[in-house]
Amino acid sequence: MNNMGVYNPGPKKNIKVIALTVVSIVLAASLVGVLALYLSNGNTADLKAQIASKDNTITSLQSQLASLESQISQTPNSTVYQNQIASLNEQISNLNEQISNLNDQLSGYYNVATMNASNVLLSQQVFTQDANSTTSIFSATIYYAGYVAIQATASADTTFVQVTYSYAGSTFDYNKTVGTSGTAVFPVLPGTLQINIGNTNQTATNNATVSAKYYY
Repeated sequence: MNNMGVYNPGPKKNIKVIALTVVSIVLAASLVGVLALYLSNGNTADLKAQIASKDNTITSLQSQLASLESQISQTPNSTVYQNQIASLNEQISNLNEQISNLNDQLSGYYNVATMNASNVLLSQQVFTQDANSTTSIFSATIYYAGYVAIQATASADTTFVQVTYSYAGSTFDYNKTVGTSGTAVFPVLPGTLQINIGNTNQTATNNATVSAKYYY
């Protein structure tokens, strides 16, 4: 448990609206940039060219295999051909593995471009915090624009979720009250992401269970 002090309600509503608008604009720009990368002749085109080249190499190796197998059937001393066949089969296996890796990279680009990738940050994390306090439950660097969904159940009806991060020299700070049970969703940008859980109950401790997922 890490108590971070008394909950600060943060900036005035109009400042939050302006900040949220800025984040939304940057999120949209980031998504357009990723889509442009995916649809351009950049990395994805290079990966596709590599896959095509390796497919052609496999076809050539398979043709050599067929030729060697034909020669084996016509000669009593087939040892040399069998060694060549073993070598060609190993090359084909390595190329197929490389093609599989390239296809995984292509799939990764597509998922990021469509914001279809996700990562579990927390799963049913249980903790107890003091009354009227804030606890940091997650802090790490994220690399893509997206959003986080945080689900919490708690004993205090004043429980809130807070997300903070910095981007392009600006610090963003958002919070939402979820009470004894609820989900909070916040847009995020690349940088160090911190998730806090707090409560404003003045007397009783707060028992909470939290899960968080990052979509990008």
